Amino acid sequence: MRSGILIKSMLTGAFILSSLSQAAGAGLSQEQRKKAGEIYLNMGDEPPSMDPTKQADSLSGMWLGHLYEGLMTPDKSGKKYIPGTAESMHVSADNKTYTFKIRKNAKWHDGKPVTAQDFEYAFRRLVDPKFASEYSFIAVTAQIVGAEEIIQGKKPLTELGARALDTHTFEVKLKNAVPFFPSLMAFSVFFPVRKDIVEKFGDKFATNSDSIIGNGPFKLTKWVHEASMRAEKSSTYWNAGDVKINAIEAPVLLKDPGAAYSQFATGGLDMTGLDRDRLKIAQQDKRSIGNYQDGSVFWLEMNQRKSALFSNIKMRQALRFALNRSELVNKVLAVPGTKPAFGLVPEYMPGGKPGSTFRKESSIKWKDNDSTTAKKFISEYLAETKQTKVPAFTILGDDGTNGKMQAEYLQSFLKKVFDTEIKIDLVPFKTRLQRMRDGQFDIVWAGWGPDYLDSMTFMDLFMSNNENNHGEFKDAKFDKMIVAAQQEADAAKRIQLLVAAEKYLIDEQSAVVPYYQRARAYVSSEGLQGFLRLQVGADPNFRYASWKK
Repeated sequence: MRSGILIKSMLTGAFILSSLSQAAGAGLSQEQRKKAGEIYLNMGDEPPSMDPTKQADSLSGMWLGHLYEGLMTPDKSGKKYIPGTAESMHVSADNKTYTFKIRKNAKWHDGKPVTAQDFEYAFRRLVDPKFASEYSFIAVTAQIVGAEEIIQGKKPLTELGARALDTHTFEVKLKNAVPFFPSLMAFSVFFPVRKDIVEKFGDKFATNSDSIIGNGPFKLTKWVHEASMRAEKSSTYWNAGDVKINAIEAPVLLKDPGAAYSQFATGGLDMTGLDRDRLKIAQQDKRSIGNYQDGSVFWLEMNQRKSALFSNIKMRQALRFALNRSELVNKVLAVPGTKPAFGLVPEYMPGGKPGSTFRKESSIKWKDNDSTTAKKFISEYLAETKQTKVPAFTILGDDGTNGKMQAEYLQSFLKKVFDTEIKIDLVPFKTRLQRMRDGQFDIVWAGWGPDYLDSMTFMDLFMSNNENNHGEFKDAKFDKMIVAAQQEADAAKRIQLLVAAEKYLIDEQSAVVPYYQRARAYVSSEGLQGFLRLQVGADPNFRYASWKK
């Protein structure tokens, strides 16, 4: 899931805190929230899309993971997947047919029953070329019969291998066995969607609280755009009795970490993230600090469209060797657990051998901060193109404090290596995503959080037909390598195919430049328990949370 830096640049502190106090003053005090079973948290920004089939970012995914529920859902540990809206899952002997029984007491927030037809509609909507979801590729990753041909316009939607057999039976047929398929059924693009609601609201579907009717443990009751959001416990949820939190609210959308921490310290918030500077303050305040690997890997993605500066492989290779990942991780980010990344796949992803990991089975590695090699490639580029100086270029990023800090560091660092003018263009998160889709960038600071616990969730992003391949790296050899891995049933052989594909993508083509694997630090209120911080899925997740009595 596309992730980003969501912390806005510092405004005048007095103005922020004054406005914040007014906004939060209309809510409950912390003691009142504990008694009422409510949680106030800071999400930092507006979710770009609340349409389950359309969303492509972790911020939207957090809210959707509470408002909807898929066939499967994370358990209380967050490490296993258990039946959600489906009460059972049956798998055929060849692992190619999955049959789900929909709970008869599963209901939408307006009281109507959830049916197998709702899942059928959602799956078809995902691959419908007329809808053009950025995430349609994941149906191919899942190897659902007919998905690829339908996306290409070669087959009708009715030939998708996902159909309602009756009101409470949903069947999915796969071309090849997919070991991580059950976890995919907990991912938001496979959530059920009501056809009548989509048709009723049209282009306005999922743009406000009235046009969002989910089937999950919480119901969206308030959405003041660019200001606040609130979700309340749903009485129609099939397992409502097991949900202990009555409301999740972002009373303000604070993009400045200083203002957010100040609000937390005075009891206005129950959870907020910590950047480098706030981490130091929280340590000085002797607060209990949470720290976890959130699963995301960040990289520099380059525009490789025809005539773009980084369509030249020498320029991409120069960028890959030039970066000083250790300095960025240790001095600029300075959050414990964050590590330099040389490959696309993070270190926790499982490998092809029992107990092993992908990174242990991959030899991808090169010298960090190798300016000598970088300048060699730059010289070769200038000679080939008969230029005396590298053309100026721009770095696109998010407009938060963290985003600004990282972009300014990168600007200063790369200017010394490339010896040219480098500009930074910092915009709101939603705007950054749109500019990436439109190809309006030279280099963009981007990242990805896993949609399921398998290395494929990172690798197929850079296939030629993937809508998330914003740099438009197109390579038939790489595409064939990924397709071969998708179709390989043997786990060890499959991982080796992906290891080779990653090496080709990064080492040979420098199609994307890995930077770091992110860890996060945060503070939460005393007594708030049972919430999950996840690498995969809605993060944070309050489905099992409660206030200690």
